Amino acid sequence: MSKKVLPPMHLACSDDELRPALQHIEIIDGIATATNAHILVQLNLKEYSLLPEECIRALNGKLIHRDVWAEIIDADLIEVEDDVLHYEKGGIKADVNIYCDLKFPEYNAIVNSVANSIFDKKSFVCFNPKYIQIASKLFPSENLICRFYENNDMMIFFPSGQAKGYLGIMPMKLSEAEATIDFSLT
Repeated sequence: MSKKVLPPMHLACSDDELRPALQHIEIIDGIATATNAHILVQLNLKEYSLLPEECIRALNGKLIHRDVWAEIIDADLIEVEDDVLHYEKGGIKADVNIYCDLKFPEYNAIVNSVANSIFDKKSFVCFNPKYIQIASKLFPSENLICRFYENNDMMIFFPSGQAKGYLGIMPMKLSEAEATIDFSLT
């Protein structure tokens, strides 16, 4: 299969064992959300996956662990019945119990705050470049736009056109003095 069944959202999850909820991807109303507390990714699975609509509906309200997501990303078949995810990959069939009683972190407040903000002009931002690598894997063949919002730190990266997903990055705090460069490079 040339195209992955699922987008690589597991890359946006945390691997911190002390924060197990951040190791999951939440699916609500066809929107998959992943965060590691520094980045937040939301993608419309109808647009960014090859899952059939009945499977997307069956995933509603579920949390999928990052390791399970990574395993099934290129499955030949994915079906969900109650709390059991059935997949076939390379002739191997497996069932995974996806029951999870963890509570996914609350993110709607920050998303709504950013969504209702006006655009901002910033002189600099600082962030980990590996987050752009994640964005390039989520939106591989599309131009990437970055927007800054007034009174909100999170920068939003999304594909050009009618975006059905985005990656938000929380920038690192630096002073103006730390964000200067000597252009002589000596």
